[in-house]
Amino acid sequence: MKMAKSLIMPKVKTNFVQIIKMKNTRSIIAAIAILSVSFASAQKAKVVSAYNYNKAYERDKDCSDLKKGIESIQSATKDEKTRSWAKTWYYGGNLYFNAALTKDAECAAQFEDALDNTLTFYINAMKYNIKTEGASEIDVDTDEGMTKLIGMIYNKDTDFEDPTYMRDIMGQKFPYLANAFINTGVEAFQVEDYKKAKDLSEKSVGVNALMGRFDSLGMYNAALAAERLEMYDEAILYYTVLTSVGYGGPELYLYMASIHDRNGDSTKMLEAIQNGRKAFPEDPNLITEELSYLITTGQTEEALKNFDAAIAADPTNPSLYYNRGIIFDELKEADKAAADYSKALEVDPTFFDAAYNLGAMYYNMGVEWNNKASSYGLNETAKYKEATTKANEYFAKARPALEKAHELDETDQPTMASLVKIYAIIGEDDLYVKMKKKLQGN
Repeated sequence: MKMAKSLIMPKVKTNFVQIIKMKNTRSIIAAIAILSVSFASAQKAKVVSAYNYNKAYERDKDCSDLKKGIESIQSATKDEKTRSWAKTWYYGGNLYFNAALTKDAECAAQFEDALDNTLTFYINAMKYNIKTEGASEIDVDTDEGMTKLIGMIYNKDTDFEDPTYMRDIMGQKFPYLANAFINTGVEAFQVEDYKKAKDLSEKSVGVNALMGRFDSLGMYNAALAAERLEMYDEAILYYTVLTSVGYGGPELYLYMASIHDRNGDSTKMLEAIQNGRKAFPEDPNLITEELSYLITTGQTEEALKNFDAAIAADPTNPSLYYNRGIIFDELKEADKAAADYSKALEVDPTFFDAAYNLGAMYYNMGVEWNNKASSYGLNETAKYKEATTKANEYFAKARPALEKAHELDETDQPTMASLVKIYAIIGEDDLYVKMKKKLQGN
């Protein structure tokens, strides 16, 4: 690319041997000064060259211009004079921004870190653009430094060397950059590169913070990636922040509960579920999780109260009726248990466990009465007859439920064994023989 004549630097021929031989100290100092001025001028020229190369690229889309421009600006960032110029970093940010934006795969491959470098250059451009004393010394590689920088940027009394840089970066470049970090983070997550996904998502959060925005999606993605990486403390922190702003719904509480469960912390697991219940009192999944914990830990009365609330919130969930039926079954409240098992089957006619439990409950009650009948003596005929009658009534109730269970799963042996005994007791000889052969595999 041809450069404007005014930008061509004069060549300085220097004979170092001659300088060393100089006896006049002032002459030596003057010679060194000439060298310094010459080098500084060259670095200033590189900044201008970088600007021109970027403009040339935007006009012609020649990738070589991007490469030359970036080479020039990288040199300028290492020079003591030009590295503290806002324009050095701003021009460099624009070059890397265009490298990140290009749809030319071959060109993009030459700048794999274009997104990261764009962010780095623009952050430094903002830092050096602030006139406030101490701004240029901020260490933007630390959380403390970034917090300080953001504070200065949004301080109404802050003066900027060139406000147009700030408007362009904040208004035009950062929105694109944040979106690019999110999209590439999702791509990394999809190929299970969770470390990269987390890093990119966090950068989206950071860019949005610089724009004064809360990036809930970026934080959510970072939390998911952290969880996959088993960085549970970070995942919990992100989920907690998200729930505090009402993002994500009830599932975030379930995610936190699951993490605590994996860590073996049942107290924090229950706390997460109960916090979720406070925020979403009618969510059936949270209710179910809480019930599961209460049942497991033997808190039956509390569980029953919560089952009532869960069923009211989700009356078409057969598992809720089934699990409440189990509690009533254990409490020997047969009528209530039977009602819940039957309701579960009504909602889901293919619910094998509900049919089996209903039949098994009545079958066991029949066995108990049969055992009572066997305990009576010859002079206790009335009691024997009463107990036998009761047993047969319960076996009769058990029969249709167990037959339904057998219909749903013809291979389940406990069901077949129970039906064999029932058919024998009530005198269904043909059914007895048929079921016994089936049980024996004939």
